[in-house]
Amino acid sequence: MELIIKDEEIDTDALEELLNRRKTAGGQLDQAESEVKDIEEKIREAANIEMSWLQYQCHDETEVIKDISSNLSINFTEAREHITKMPTEPLIEEKTIPEVVKELRVIRRTLKGDTRQKMSSTINHLIKAYTEHLDNSLDSIYWLRPFKKSVKMLTPNIGMLKKLYHIKDGETRQTVIDNLVKMWEADISKSSLDYGEEYTTEVGKFKSSKKAIKAILKEISHQSIRKPRQKVLEDMLVKTICNNPGITSNTIHSLLPSSYHRSTTPQTISKMLKKIDAINVEGEYFIFSDEIKKDLFSYVAGFIDSDGYITMDAKHAPRVGMIATGDRGKAFFKEMENQLKIGRLHLDQKVGENNRSQHRLNFYSQGDITKLLEKTIPHLRMKKEQGKLLQEAIMIKQNFKKEPWSKPRLEEIFKLIKWENWKDAVNKDELQKYNIQEADVIKYRENSRWDYMNTVDSIVKED
Repeated sequence: MELIIKDEEIDTDALEELLNRRKTAGGQLDQAESEVKDIEEKIREAANIEMSWLQYQCHDETEVIKDISSNLSINFTEAREHITKMPTEPLIEEKTIPEVVKELRVIRRTLKGDTRQKMSSTINHLIKAYTEHLDNSLDSIYWLRPFKKSVKMLTPNIGMLKKLYHIKDGETRQTVIDNLVKMWEADISKSSLDYGEEYTTEVGKFKSSKKAIKAILKEISHQSIRKPRQKVLEDMLVKTICNNPGITSNTIHSLLPSSYHRSTTPQTISKMLKKIDAINVEGEYFIFSDEIKKDLFSYVAGFIDSDGYITMDAKHAPRVGMIATGDRGKAFFKEMENQLKIGRLHLDQKVGENNRSQHRLNFYSQGDITKLLEKTIPHLRMKKEQGKLLQEAIMIKQNFKKEPWSKPRLEEIFKLIKWENWKDAVNKDELQKYNIQEADVIKYRENSRWDYMNTVDSIVKED
């Protein structure tokens, strides 16, 4: 067998030996993947069985949780997590979708032509999203899943579904189900009848059962299904900190509505902030906003581009890190480490003559760096090339380090990364130290082993 890559003839014996090693490793990997798939399939089957069983449990929820705890040999708190949670209602600038749709319909009356059509399309999309949310909310009420069609005859809204979700006692649940069944039977019966006395009787049964359900829901106060006061306060604290990073508990306390201001103190607020994992730096609090959490790796990439580095040390070990100063930088690094679950944090390092405090979040292990680069490279702007070179180096070190070309190529990658990091610097001492010339850099780039390594990988996968 002869394989040519970039006009370079490869030692087929060496390649065959490498392939044999890779096949052995590949076989072990395939077996492991097969075992993982079997486990995942069993987990899915167990989940489906659990969901199928759960939807027919209409007795007291406390008893349902006890049954889950007993059957799965888990504690009561863990068993409670198996009860489906109602999804959070989507909000647009603190307004519900129905409220936004109502406002847009008013605006639409003043529009004409294409603008009116676009507004109508927007309204329709919002209504569709709200309908999907209603459907998901109904699915979260496990004991009503077999009766979804009947529930929809009630013309449910979010308020009604929340009340149904908060019915926990078996007797009330059974009463609701009985009336839903009567509604369904009456609806089926009247659909096959001509208008007359029998039809009127079935309509009466339908309305009577529907009225009975609404009477049950009327007895459930809106206050009883609202968020607990403690939870409302926690959400308020998070929002206040996200809007005012570095705020103190005293200032937070002063900004609270009067009812919460009277029932709290800066000290109790500090305890609550500790409970919700707010970062405390010398009395100032920080929390990552939901927007940052949702797009965390884009944020991390921006930090690496501006105040970070991607490099290799003299022994060709990959290194990625970020540097920050001040209390805000310290707080954000603490939260970033907490969110990423990788990296090593070094705080309050004294640098320079003025002993200015510096903080670093460093990534040393190949595993951590691989995870980080996979997520951040698509978002990198200034250091994308260094990231790709480091990925090549890690692949060589993990899978091809016994190849005769591995050490020379790692040295080339080391110099290429140095070049990318220092080519625009006024002081070129670092490039001169390693005798890195632009002409050599062009050759090093042409020596990339990505094609070779990917080709070997594809051969192994095919075999």
